[in-house]
Amino acid sequence: MDNETQTIPKNESENISNPQISVAVCTYNRADRLVSALDALITQSLPTEKFEIILVDNASTDNTKEVCAKYQEKLSNLHYIYESVQGLSRARNTAINNARGKYISYLDDDAIPCEIWLAEILQTFEIVTPMPIGIGGPIYPLWEMGEPEWMQSEMDFLFSIIDYGKESHWLKFPKFPFGANMSYQREAILKVGGFDESLGRKGGSLLSCEEYLLNKTLTKQGGKFYYNSQASVQHWISKQRTDSNWLIRRSYWQGRSEGVVDKIVGKSLKRQWWDSFDKAMNLKRILDLWSPESKINISAKAWRARCWGYFFQVWFHHTLPSKKGE
Repeated sequence: MDNETQTIPKNESENISNPQISVAVCTYNRADRLVSALDALITQSLPTEKFEIILVDNASTDNTKEVCAKYQEKLSNLHYIYESVQGLSRARNTAINNARGKYISYLDDDAIPCEIWLAEILQTFEIVTPMPIGIGGPIYPLWEMGEPEWMQSEMDFLFSIIDYGKESHWLKFPKFPFGANMSYQREAILKVGGFDESLGRKGGSLLSCEEYLLNKTLTKQGGKFYYNSQASVQHWISKQRTDSNWLIRRSYWQGRSEGVVDKIVGKSLKRQWWDSFDKAMNLKRILDLWSPESKINISAKAWRARCWGYFFQVWFHHTLPSKKGE
């Protein structure tokens, strides 16, 4: 552990338990939403001694630390860690390195798990054969201002919404769990180096795809992902995100992120250039830009923004950010 990461233990009892599963909550300036996630972890049906909570405060400037101190009085298994290096991937790796469970479950700081969430995840790891490398579940939206009228199902992934049906089943590429509700065999992600810190959110940046890259790497090595339809969470979507301008900006950075991933996995520059043109020249999407129906029009604008992001990354920014997130 480096000097930029500070761990503040709850009390001596934390050394007694031997948790089977670690819940990682990485947070940045969301103390007001964090309380709902922690309240839901208090009411989990899984006995407290079977899990721990690793809360990584990623350089928050609000009252996150004070909120965590208050909840440590209710949650004896809550361990607070201050990570001063900004970046979601960095925070997630800090959680991996400090977790003691055989499995690790990531929960967003603005997500609320159902009461049986952890029990279902642990049971899936222990019963399903072969043992999944990772597990995901439904992520249902909690719209602060209601679902926008322009929303379409093809946009779900941009809001981290997942509903793969009422039956549990194996996931097939390219379907993977999303960060608001994803669990792994901890040793498996340690072996591949965790999350790539050149990807992922950093403060207000919307760079992403670190989860996709990790999941794709694990799949290439023979790992399989499972969907448990009962292990659900509700994910808060603020009113700021229901502005179509946010959607278009988010789509642009999705394209940039995909360009970075293609570079990391070794896709040739020639192939990336061709892909950038191929995506941009989608005739249907071009015609949809002039559609009088707002749903179609906004969807087309989001697609074009994604294409431009990929194009820009490939043609004008064909270098990777620092691995340290600098």
